[in-house]
Amino acid sequence: MRYFFEDCALDTERRELRRGLDVVPTTPQVLDLLEHLIRSRDRVVSKDDLVNAIWNGRIVSDAALTTRLNAVRRAIGDSGQQQRLIKTFPRKGFRFVGAVHDEDRQPATTAAVTVPVTFAHAVGEWRSAGWLEGLRGRLKLVGSVLASVAAIGAIAGGAAGYWNAWKTVRTDAQREAQNIQAQPTVRPESAARLSLVVLPFASLNDGPAQDSFADLISTGLTTDLARTPATLVVGRDTALTYKKKVIDLQQLGADLRIRWAVRGAVRRNGDQVRVNVSLTDLQTARDIWSDRFDGDLANLAVLQDTIAARLLCVAHLHLRQYEEALQQCSRSLNMTGTDLEADMSLISAYGWPGQMERARGGSEAAAQDTS
Repeated sequence: MRYFFEDCALDTERRELRRGLDVVPTTPQVLDLLEHLIRSRDRVVSKDDLVNAIWNGRIVSDAALTTRLNAVRRAIGDSGQQQRLIKTFPRKGFRFVGAVHDEDRQPATTAAVTVPVTFAHAVGEWRSAGWLEGLRGRLKLVGSVLASVAAIGAIAGGAAGYWNAWKTVRTDAQREAQNIQAQPTVRPESAARLSLVVLPFASLNDGPAQDSFADLISTGLTTDLARTPATLVVGRDTALTYKKKVIDLQQLGADLRIRWAVRGAVRRNGDQVRVNVSLTDLQTARDIWSDRFDGDLANLAVLQDTIAARLLCVAHLHLRQYEEALQQCSRSLNMTGTDLEADMSLISAYGWPGQMERARGGSEAAAQDTS
């Protein structure tokens, strides 16, 4: 039988008294005396009853009985002055007045003192029965299972997150690809500042080998010019499609969206090479520069570098002069007389009829304003 009161637990089968989680060391007579008082807590137990129950009727002095009662009170946290649990009734006997509950019945209530059952009672019961140790093992097992479940959940959650992220990225990529495919190819409205094509050079010698040599010269120039920053050069394969064809130069510029064309002819005489090169403005179909270069096969690379450098220099110079002419043309819209005629002469020298017409229109408007 197990009895619980305040923070104490008495296990009569295990012959053990606990206060809280600690076992109280005591003698067998103290345990027997406490058990007898608890069992008889519904009445006052006389001295003779205690002697007969604990000492089997042997003669026991009052001092010995008092000593055992004080030991019981100390064991359960009571004292002769407080008498919270064991009360002395003078010339009557003793009675256990604390609230007690056991395995078989609800806690008894008394008019003297009512003390609630604490959590320590239950803990004492668990430990006294050995159930707490079993609970610890079960909790460890449950903890291991929960940890495994948490790990599986984390893996599943990570996999789900990865799948969602991959699906989102794939969907966005597919949508972007569809948008790109659905959008028409947009070509720039105007050519780059320095954009050109090196057309296949003509061979002035007979034979396929000489044609290949001329193609070698034009291909080398294409490579050299393409390495120049801020320069757009049409690819070699595209340029070769115009080989030995009659070309409308202005239409060529509109089709390829470029400004310049490099044309030339190659003559080979033994180890000596002569290259004639011209730079054509595709907006006007006029050659703005041409020159002749002589060299030998041993220094063919140097010859190509020289031609490329001269072409770039001329193209940049001509482009800068053209832009300066346009700026002067725009200023001339507010000019009259000699200054205007000089500006139109400068523009006419570079052969841009459109700018000439706009300049003349500005001249007429200025003349009307001043009249």
